[in-house]
Amino acid sequence: MNCIIIDDEPHAIDVLKRYVDQTSFLHLKQSFRNPVKALGFLREEKVDLIFLDINMPSLSGIQFVKSLENKPIIIFTTAYSEYAVESYELNVADYLLKPIGFDRFIKAINKANDLLQLRKNQQYLNTEPLVHMEDMDRSVLLKSGAMTHKVRFRDILFIEKDENYLVFQTNESKIYVRANMTEIFDYVPDAQFCRIHKSFVVALDHVHAFEVHQLMVGKYKIPIGASYREALLEKIKA
Repeated sequence: MNCIIIDDEPHAIDVLKRYVDQTSFLHLKQSFRNPVKALGFLREEKVDLIFLDINMPSLSGIQFVKSLENKPIIIFTTAYSEYAVESYELNVADYLLKPIGFDRFIKAINKANDLLQLRKNQQYLNTEPLVHMEDMDRSVLLKSGAMTHKVRFRDILFIEKDENYLVFQTNESKIYVRANMTEIFDYVPDAQFCRIHKSFVVALDHVHAFEVHQLMVGKYKIPIGASYREALLEKIKA
C-alpha cells in the first residue's frame, strides 16, 4: 500500500516514518510539511493512503480532503479531538490522536487495508452488474473484510448505517460492508427496499406492521424519519 505523510511538524513525520518502516505492506513514497506541495505531487502520482494532519497553517487537513477529486484512503492525525465528528463525515478510514502509539497505528492501517481491498473488489464487480439475476432468485455480493458473501435479497431484513459501514441484517447474521448510505441502492433494488430514516433502509416484504414513528421488521423495531414517511406509504400502497 503506497502512502504519503502530510504534517507541518517534523517530529510527527519522524514518528509516522518509523511506524511505516516497521510495517511490511506499507511503502512511503514521500512526506510533506506543506500540503500545497502535496497536492501538486498527487496530480502526478497515485497513492493508496494519506496520513494527514488536520491543523496546518496554509491549508487544513479537512480543506485538503475536500479539495481532492479522486480521494485516496485518509487517516487523520491530530492533537485535537474536537475535529472527530467533522472528519468522519468525510468518510475517512480513521482518526489518530497524537501522541500516536504503534498499536493504535496498526489498528488504523488494518482498517485502511480492508477499505482498499473493498475498493479493489468493487472495481472488479463493477465490470459486471453488482446485482445479479439468477433463474430462481436474485442476490448481491457483499465484501466484508477478507470475505465476500453472496446474499439473496429475500434474506435481507434491513440495512443500517453504522459509522463508516452499512450493516446488512439477515435472519442469520449481520454483514458489515465499508460503504456510505448514498451507495445503498447500488447494492439493493429500490423497488424492493425503502429508505425510512437517515440510518435505515428496510426490505418492504419483511415489514409486517407500522405506526407513525416506527415499523416492525421481524423482531426489530425501526424508527421512521418524518421526511421519509410519505415515500414509505407510497411504496407500501403500491
